[in-house]
Amino acid sequence: MASSDWIEVQRLAAEFQRAQLSSALQKLSERNCIEIVSKLIDLKLIDVFYTNDGKEYITLEQLSREICDELYLHGGRISLTDLVPILNISYHAIESRAQNISQTKPEIHLVSGQLIDDDHLDHIAEEINENLQQTGQITVVELTKQYELPMEFILQQIRKRLGTIIQGQQDKYDHHVFFTEGFLARNRARIRGALSAITVPTSVSAIIAQNKLPERLFFAVADELISTKRIQASLSGGRQANVATFIPDVHSRSQNEWIDNFLKQNGYLEYAALTRLGLGDPKSFCRKRFRETSLLYLSSCCVGSYILQQIEAAVEEALVSQSWVEVLPLLPSVFDEEDAEQIIQHVLKNSQNLPGKDALVIGHSAVTSNAYVQNLRLIFKPMIEEKASEVVASGDYLQALADQRNAKEKSFKPEQSNEKKDRKDERRKKANEGKLGGGTQGRETKTRATKKKYQKGKNDSDDEGEEEFVGGSSSASTELQFMSLDKISNVLRKQESLSDAPDEFVEDIAQRLYPSLQSSFQEAARLAFEAVLSATSGQRRQTHSELQNKVQLLLQNIKQGEKAIQFFASLDIQQQLSRHLLKTAGSELVNELVSYVSQDTNVANDSKDLSLEARQKIINGLPQNIRVPLQGLHKASQGSIIEEFLSEADVALTACDVVLRKADKKKDKTIPIQQRHMLIEQLNAAQDAALVLHVAVLLLFHTVTQTVLNASGRFVPYIISFLQSHLPQSIGELLSELQGLVIQELTSKGDEELLETVRQKMENLIPRVREAAVAYKKSIAITQE
Repeated sequence: MASSDWIEVQRLAAEFQRAQLSSALQKLSERNCIEIVSKLIDLKLIDVFYTNDGKEYITLEQLSREICDELYLHGGRISLTDLVPILNISYHAIESRAQNISQTKPEIHLVSGQLIDDDHLDHIAEEINENLQQTGQITVVELTKQYELPMEFILQQIRKRLGTIIQGQQDKYDHHVFFTEGFLARNRARIRGALSAITVPTSVSAIIAQNKLPERLFFAVADELISTKRIQASLSGGRQANVATFIPDVHSRSQNEWIDNFLKQNGYLEYAALTRLGLGDPKSFCRKRFRETSLLYLSSCCVGSYILQQIEAAVEEALVSQSWVEVLPLLPSVFDEEDAEQIIQHVLKNSQNLPGKDALVIGHSAVTSNAYVQNLRLIFKPMIEEKASEVVASGDYLQALADQRNAKEKSFKPEQSNEKKDRKDERRKKANEGKLGGGTQGRETKTRATKKKYQKGKNDSDDEGEEEFVGGSSSASTELQFMSLDKISNVLRKQESLSDAPDEFVEDIAQRLYPSLQSSFQEAARLAFEAVLSATSGQRRQTHSELQNKVQLLLQNIKQGEKAIQFFASLDIQQQLSRHLLKTAGSELVNELVSYVSQDTNVANDSKDLSLEARQKIINGLPQNIRVPLQGLHKASQGSIIEEFLSEADVALTACDVVLRKADKKKDKTIPIQQRHMLIEQLNAAQDAALVLHVAVLLLFHTVTQTVLNASGRFVPYIISFLQSHLPQSIGELLSELQGLVIQELTSKGDEELLETVRQKMENLIPRVREAAVAYKKSIAITQE
């Protein structure tokens, strides 16, 4: 070194010594230092971390060096949470530097909040290899639990050291399993020996359990042995030990040979038999084994073409000959009804020779033709005609028609009442709405009710539609039945072609025939009824004409009786006579109408013998359009108001389609004469004194008033009282005397002598009364007051 340089060094050393020995002229406080550092950090001129106590700063590089030093001191593995108290730095700062270290240094790894270097991983690999060599097999799951590291991380590190530090190999089918070559060789030999000794299908789970083999290794070794033809066998059921089965080829060959021979000889294969042979899925086996053979796969077996051809021939013969065939007896005993039904459907669908449209499957296993079923209908044709004639002749057909009408009307009434109620509610609602005005100045308005006659057409049409609908549902329950299903079945069993048919087949045929037979019977009954009506139409017209004449005569008598009653001044007498008139002539008229219209319901009756109860019962059975008017007429005949009765009679005659002839004035003039002659004949024929007096009084009343009075014997005193002022005194005394004798006869029945005297006097007096009643004539009849 030159002298000049040495001198310069000494000078600098002296200056440095002076600087050290001299005191500072200006000093920075701790607070100023903190502010300066903070400002530098904000300006990003420096990058440092605070310590947890805030008294020190540390740079990033220093923190990284200290973390690496601690990792080395802890044997290559340390948790980030353990570094926080050691370095007195926050977890966030340590974590960020740890990530930087793991990225910049490949030999250091950040895993699950821990720093681990390769030296530590090599040490773990050595432990794993030692364990593997001892046990022969190890799994990643076990290592994960042991070393508390992620499974994928351990798997990755093992793969890196496989063949170097770790002496073993990885399972091809399970990458989380590793084993040694010795372990593989030992188990391969054991598996090869176990499989070589098996001659029958055996469950893989049984093989593994008995020989204590590793399940994962078994399938890999077995597949290798089978693929290299070292073991002549196959595995079925997948790669799960509980469902997989080991099947030796020696067994498969004998099994396949037996299956092929059975199918060839019998034409079918039963799934249950294949299951007993050890096949887990027989149907799939058959589909795979007989891929090129046409088989029909059923629920319990599969069928070959031989049996299908036999069934097709039997069905074709039955259809061509219009007979029937039961397929189930033609099949082997292992077939059930469901199999038979599937075979029939297959044959009918795929056969080119069968007229499929005409085929009819009965039950599950019987086949026939529609033509055969239709031919069976011909058996019942004579029975239908005979039964139709019987129901028409007995009146059951007419009664059924009446029941149908009644059922239709009863079911219609509730709907009609509900409809009326709905209409009433609607009208009330509209009326309420009409009373509400619009806006703040709305005024009350009234809604005018629409007259019913303007709504009649619409409502009637709706009611008719509802009536038809209800009638359709109730007619089936009230119509006559031709024959029950049991009887139809009994008739069919008597036929030679069905003598050996099963009961189910016959009953099914009966059910199919029942609707058409019932329809034919109804049509036959209708035609028979129309024939009867046509034969009796002439007699019906004659009866109608007689009814017209009789009703017209009865109405004339009632009107004449009404005029006659008006001659009596007492209202009580008038009411009694009116009640008697309606009870006699009125009831007779009602009986005539009821007897006439009841012929439609086939109720035999005599109009003269109908009681009130019998007449009411017949009226209740009539259609509504006739029943309601006749009900009103029947009720009026029990009263005492003749005008009401005549009004109801007009309505009833219209409902019964009885039109009265126009009045004949010439004929009307002869009516009083006829009535007088009729009374005279009754008087001459009468022998009893009371009857002679009754008829004589009526004859004299007719002569005086020119009207016919319909009165019973109890009204004779009132009639005589009326006639006293209109007859000569002599005739009046005769009537009074005979009246007294009649009363005396009734009151003195115990005195025979007095009775004899009274009867003697009556016998002498009767001719005189007859003569007086017949001979009396009045030129001018009195008028009603």
